[in-house]
Amino acid sequence: MRRWRNLLLVMGLLALIVFPSAALAQEEPKVDLMQFIPEQFRADFADRNGDGIPDLGKIPPEGVAGIWDDKVGEVTDEGFLAAVSGDFNPGDEGSALTGACKGVVISYDADGLSVDAMFDTGGPDPLMDIYGNQKMTKSNPLEVDTRGVLVYYGSSQPETFHDHRWFIKAEGVFKDDGGDPNPNDKNRNAGSVDFGNLLPFPFTALIQTEGAWVDNWGATELPEMADADYPTPNCVGHGWVKFVGPSPLLTPPGILALALVAAGFTGVLFNARPALSWKE
Repeated sequence: MRRWRNLLLVMGLLALIVFPSAALAQEEPKVDLMQFIPEQFRADFADRNGDGIPDLGKIPPEGVAGIWDDKVGEVTDEGFLAAVSGDFNPGDEGSALTGACKGVVISYDADGLSVDAMFDTGGPDPLMDIYGNQKMTKSNPLEVDTRGVLVYYGSSQPETFHDHRWFIKAEGVFKDDGGDPNPNDKNRNAGSVDFGNLLPFPFTALIQTEGAWVDNWGATELPEMADADYPTPNCVGHGWVKFVGPSPLLTPPGILALALVAAGFTGVLFNARPALSWKE
C-alpha cells in the first residue's frame, strides 16, 4: 500500500513540474473583459465555463469591406509562400502594440467556449491577459483553436484614421491587408474569423505575427518595415500566437506554409468576413 502511495506522490510532483500551467489554472482573473466589449454586443456573451472570459453567444454582424481590402488573397503558390514569409526574428520572444489602438481579442473553440483572450488599453502598457500578465509573448502566446472562432472589438479613439492602410500577418499561415478612405469617420469595429470554416485542416504551431495600421497612407499597399519607420499616427504590433489543433506536435512555419499552399489556401482570413465599423 505504501508503495502505491509513494508512486502516486511522485507522479503528482512530476505533473507539477512537467505541466506547470495546470497549477496556474486556478489563478483569479484581475480584469473584466466585458468593459472592452461595446454595450450593444454584451448580451451576446456569458461566462459559461467559469474561466473569467466571456463565452460566445453569437458573432458580431458582418460589415462592409474597405475599398482597398484584398478579399482574393494570393493566386499563385509562389505568391502565397512569399506573402507568409518575412524577416521574423525568432530571438525576439516579446510582444508590443504601439499607437492609438485598443480593444479585446477572444478566441473560442468550435462550441463557442473561450480558449484565450487578450486586451490593450491604448496606453503605455503592453498587451495583457486577464491575469495581469503580458500577452502574445513566446512564453504566453495567444492561443487560437484552428477549429474555432476568433472575435475582436477594437477602437482607434481618440484618433480617427483616413485614407488608411493596414496588414496583419502570421508566419507560414496567412497575410491579410486592406484599407479605406473612411469618409464617415469610423473609429470602432467588431469582427470575427471562423478558422474552422476557412482553414483547410487543423494544425498546431507556435507562430510569430506582425501587423500595422497607418493613417493617411493612401491607395498603395502598405509595405512591411521596421516599427519605428511607419509614419504616425499608426498602430504597429508584433508577438506570438499558438494555433492549437488535435495534435500536440508543433508544425514548423515553413512546413506548414507548404502544406497550406498544397491544400489551395490563399491566405485570406480576416478579409473573408468584413468587420462591422462605425463612428462613436
